Amino acid sequence: MIYLGFLLHIYQPPNQFDDVLARIVDECYRPLFNLINSRDNANFTINLNWSLTEILIRNKYDDLLESIKVALKKERIEITGTAAYHAILPLIPRTEQIRQILLNYEKNREVFGEAYHPRGFFPPEMAFGHDIIETIKELGYKWVITDDIPFTCIHHNVPYNYIATVEDLPVFLRSNLWSNKISLLTNCRGEKFSGKDIASWLIEDMNKWFNNQDGYIILAMDGETFGHHIKGYIELFLEQFLDHLVAFPSKIQMIHISNLLDLFPTKEKEVPPGSWSTSPDDFWEGNFFPLWKNKYNEAHKLLWDLTDLATGAVNKLHERLDKSLNSCTFWWTAVKPEEVSPITFSGIEMLMDVIRLADPESMPKAMEIRSQLERVFSSRTNMKFTPQEQMIRDLEW
Repeated sequence: MIYLGFLLHIYQPPNQFDDVLARIVDECYRPLFNLINSRDNANFTINLNWSLTEILIRNKYDDLLESIKVALKKERIEITGTAAYHAILPLIPRTEQIRQILLNYEKNREVFGEAYHPRGFFPPEMAFGHDIIETIKELGYKWVITDDIPFTCIHHNVPYNYIATVEDLPVFLRSNLWSNKISLLTNCRGEKFSGKDIASWLIEDMNKWFNNQDGYIILAMDGETFGHHIKGYIELFLEQFLDHLVAFPSKIQMIHISNLLDLFPTKEKEVPPGSWSTSPDDFWEGNFFPLWKNKYNEAHKLLWDLTDLATGAVNKLHERLDKSLNSCTFWWTAVKPEEVSPITFSGIEMLMDVIRLADPESMPKAMEIRSQLERVFSSRTNMKFTPQEQMIRDLEW
């Protein structure tokens, strides 16, 4: 039996233009999930970043969100964990990895409910490195996926009857050859391959490779490939592909990637860093993430310098917030209500300072709350500020 895992990655940046989003929804997302929900043999693995969910909500695509919920409840799809805003995880600090992954889970869970329970993990752009393994395991994910090109650079052969593991974490490998044949390549006439042709070739090729034994293969690509990047490809490819699989139930079966864990043994193997855009030449040059941190790209270096400054600035702001949350600001208003302790006053100004730096638009509301606090304190006693306190209080933010 050929077991086929088919992963579709759907994502839009948080600043995507509304008119572009509308086209993608109409050309791809709606017909894609309508197809999935109408086919009994549809068993896709879907990666859905919170970044996309958020803008679907903002633009009121309630029908599409409901269609995704139906697919989850019917178990036509399984969902993966990921980073909320599609950060390249091996290139950012571990604290930010954890924050983005937790945010993705918590926000999507709020929208899709209990049916949203990812077992596997899709690192954005399939950018894999050993420095994300601890994070993925700690957050409870049972597997991760990356591209097979870096693996073949050191091992030559891709596993089909076992699952590679790194530090006891199963690592599935996307077939770069077959995935790109579907999403990027054309025939000699410049035409896209049909779903029927790909399914036929896949069955024939896998039987030879597996020597008529049980084995698995994983296809993975952008979901937007179908209908948006390639017009008509839902009908030309996906519909035909699913139809053809139905005709060969004893030879090939589409299943969720998580289910492969129950069918094949694991084996500890070295899985090197890389992404689904890493070529063999990139790999041997140590240029593991060439589209995001290319050592030959001066703009990348400057962008990461800017990113480091931004990360450092946020860390400093976190430190200010941490200090402003000390309990004494509140304690003194309880134990000596007739007085305004300098500790309470200082704590208020620390909170004001954090708001001013993090969200200046909220300063009018913050100043209103501070004025209300002053009225509360004034009602307790004839409160007088020191000249220094009065000067700070009268500052115009």
